Amino acid sequence: MLTGRKLALTLAFTVLVAVAFGVSCKGFFQPPTMASFVISPTNPTVPYGGTQQMHAYGTDNTGQPMGDVTSQITWTSLAPGTISIGTAGTNPQTTPGLLTGVALSASTVEIDANYEALTQVTTNATVCVVNGTNFKVATVPTTPSVAEGATISFTASADATVDGSNLTGIDITAGVVWTSNNTSVFTIVNGTDPAIGTANATTSGTSMVTASYTCNGTTSTLPPTNVTVTTQ
Repeated sequence: MLTGRKLALTLAFTVLVAVAFGVSCKGFFQPPTMASFVISPTNPTVPYGGTQQMHAYGTDNTGQPMGDVTSQITWTSLAPGTISIGTAGTNPQTTPGLLTGVALSASTVEIDANYEALTQVTTNATVCVVNGTNFKVATVPTTPSVAEGATISFTASADATVDGSNLTGIDITAGVVWTSNNTSVFTIVNGTDPAIGTANATTSGTSMVTASYTCNGTTSTLPPTNVTVTTQ
């Protein structure tokens, strides 16, 4: 049985061993670190004058999910004049990963996400017109009649209220999906501004070109255009 001085020394020794063991374990068992991350959504669309929140989800070096690590990521927009994005370590009023549609552009904007020495994750973002009205299609030539083998250009526009201002004739061509219902006579290429339609070099006839525009899950149908391909 331990009594008096021996008991006190034993208790003190036990406490020191416990502390030392705890420190040793803490030093030996390092907390997991981020080994990789993914971002969401991929290929985001942000409303003109509006915002879209990006997220990052990490995985640690043991293969376990770390959950949402958005606030730890350094976010960069390669065209901040078109799409800006908040990032970690900046003004506290800036929300990390928050995209803002500053201006419309016919091209996509590269968004980069970085964390320390990990591989950079990149996506492309676009700005769209939300709640657009008065959709219009214009062609060059203005009368859509083209000779076999010739081309015709298409543009599209819409009106919308952006930041309280009523804007008209906003160019939405790059975001429009064009379709020809008679591709043996006439084909059209998507994703360019203007969109280019080409008449078959050997086949005359007619084709109806239809178009749709989607922004934030809402799809609008544009007025159809009838194209006549004539024999040279």
